[in-house]
Amino acid sequence: MTQTEASVALRPFYFAVHPDRFASHPQIRKQNERSLQIFNGYISDLFPVSNVIQPVKVKFSIADKQANSFREIDLHLVGTDPINIVRKALKSCDLNTRDIEKARSSSSKAAEKRAGAPFTSGFSYDNDLLKSYLRKKGKASALNLAEALTRCRAEASSQAKEAAEFRVSIKEDIDELKSRTGLRDILWEIDWAEKHIRRCLSNMHRFIDQANAETKQVILLALYKNVLRFGRGSFTCCDGSIQLGADNVPEQWEKACSEYQVRKCQIAELKVCVDQLQSTFGGATILTPYYKGLAQTVSQIQSLIIRVWNREALLVRLSQAAAGTTMEVVTSYDELSIGIDGRLLIPCNVDVASLVVFLEENAPKSLQVQREMQKTLEELELEIAKCKSDLGLVKLEWEPALQLEVVLDSVKRLRKANEETKRVVTGLSLLLSQNPTVHSRPDGTVSIPYNWK
Repeated sequence: MTQTEASVALRPFYFAVHPDRFASHPQIRKQNERSLQIFNGYISDLFPVSNVIQPVKVKFSIADKQANSFREIDLHLVGTDPINIVRKALKSCDLNTRDIEKARSSSSKAAEKRAGAPFTSGFSYDNDLLKSYLRKKGKASALNLAEALTRCRAEASSQAKEAAEFRVSIKEDIDELKSRTGLRDILWEIDWAEKHIRRCLSNMHRFIDQANAETKQVILLALYKNVLRFGRGSFTCCDGSIQLGADNVPEQWEKACSEYQVRKCQIAELKVCVDQLQSTFGGATILTPYYKGLAQTVSQIQSLIIRVWNREALLVRLSQAAAGTTMEVVTSYDELSIGIDGRLLIPCNVDVASLVVFLEENAPKSLQVQREMQKTLEELELEIAKCKSDLGLVKLEWEPALQLEVVLDSVKRLRKANEETKRVVTGLSLLLSQNPTVHSRPDGTVSIPYNWK
C-alpha cells in the first residue's frame, strides 16, 4: 500500500472523526484535532518507515446515530504495516474494510510468492510442506555461531576486499566533487550501500551541470566551505551544514541551496532561543541535534517559549522541576516522554500545566536513566576494546535499535566463546543485529544475531 492509497482508504475514517464535525462541542473538537495530528504523523512515518517510530495510543469521539450521542474509540497504533493500521482505523468506526481485505490478500500472496513460503492464501497449508519447513528451521536454529561463521567467512573476506577497492574509487569521486565545489566534507546520514553513495555523487554533478549560470552560482555559494549531507529531506541543518534529500527531485535541491544564505542567519537566532529556553527551564541543557532542520527547530523552540511564558504563574515550578535535566524540543506529533538515553522529549505544543506535572514526577527518573546509560556505555566501550583485542576483530559494532544492556551482554558472551568460535571470528568485522541469521553484508561485515548461541 502506497501513501496515496492509504489516504484514499482512510477517507471514510477522516470524515467520521474530522474536528469540523464537532464545532458545537469544543472539547471533542480539540481532542479529535490533537489525535488526528498524532494519527497523521504516525501514518506519514510509514512512508518510508522512520527509525524513530514508536507505538502510540490515540482517542477519538464519533457520532453514534443509534444512541443519538457520541462514542469514544481508542486506537493503539503499533507496527509498520500500513494496511493493518488503516484496517484497524476503519474497523474502530464500524466502517467497511472489504477493499482493505482485498489489498491484504493480494499483498500476502505476493509476499508468499517472493519468499517461497509453504502457506497458501487464507493461511491454509500443506502438512508435508509445513513439517519440512519446521524441520529445516529447527536444524538451522541448532547450528552454532562457529559453524555459521565458517560458511560465510570466505564470502565476507571477498566482499570486504571488493568494498575496500570500491571505497578508494568513492574517495576519488568525493575528492573530485570537493575540488569542484569547495566543499569541506561530504557525509551520509543513512547507512547506505556504496552504490547508492556513488549515485548521490553522480546526481550532484548532474545537478550542477544542468543548472543555468545564475542558479549554478547560488549552488556553489551554498556549498563553498560547507558540509554537505545526504539524507531524507532537503534543508539547512542546525549546525549550518546543508542536507539534500537522496530521494528528492532537483527542484527541491535547488530550493534548499537558494534558501541557504537566509537560513544560515537563523543560527544566531537559534542560539538566542536556546539561551532563553534554558534560562526559563532553570538551566536545563537544551539539545539541538546537528542533523535536524534549522528553520523547524527554531520554530518549535519559539512556539514552546511563547506557550510557557503565557503561563507566568507556573514559571517558578517549571524552573525548579526542570533544573539539571537534559531535554530536546520535538514536533507536535511526538509525545511527552523520556528518551532511551534519558533526555526529556518535549513537544512544541505541549500543555504547560501537564508539562510541569510531568517534570516534577519524571525529572529524577530522567537523571537516573542518564547516569545508568553513561555507566553502561563506558562499560560497553571497555568490553568492546577487550573483545576486539582478545579475538583479533577488525571491527565490532551494533545496530542503533538494540538496547545497550543487550549489546553489553552479547559482547561479554562473545569474549567467553569457545576456542573454535574465537578462531573463526579472527580478522572479521562483526555487527550485532536483530536479524536472526548470520550473513555477510555488502561491505564484508558479518551480521550475527545479538542473542547468538
